[in-house]
Amino acid sequence: MSGQQVLSGATEKLPSWRPQGIPLDEPERNAYRQLCIQAVFSIWANEHRPAHLSEIYRFVRARIKEKIADREWPFSPYRGKRTVDRRVNEAASAAFYEDGVPKIVAVTSGIYQPNPVLFESCRKKGEERLAST
Repeated sequence: MSGQQVLSGATEKLPSWRPQGIPLDEPERNAYRQLCIQAVFSIWANEHRPAHLSEIYRFVRARIKEKIADREWPFSPYRGKRTVDRRVNEAASAAFYEDGVPKIVAVTSGIYQPNPVLFESCRKKGEERLAST
């Protein structure tokens, strides 16, 4: 251990170690979750397939750049992929919704789609309308 580490009380770290960023506050977490949900729904609507985490990240980064250009993003523009990955996992968790129904669900590890439960009521209403005519 070097003298500087002894003086500072630091521990030895691997060369690959990087300090963690500043934690997100709740409004920023919510904004990221909303962008993640938008990404999943957008990919589902445009390409008719589930979205991979890397695609969601690219979508979120592009939307943040647009929002920064429009001066609509009051948060740090330098969050990483892990931050987006965590927000996707949160968006797929029932614990983050008052009604307990997540907007997106995991199809498999790292693959997400809109929650089919959200479309059940639309389907039932459509069937009821057809039956009443």
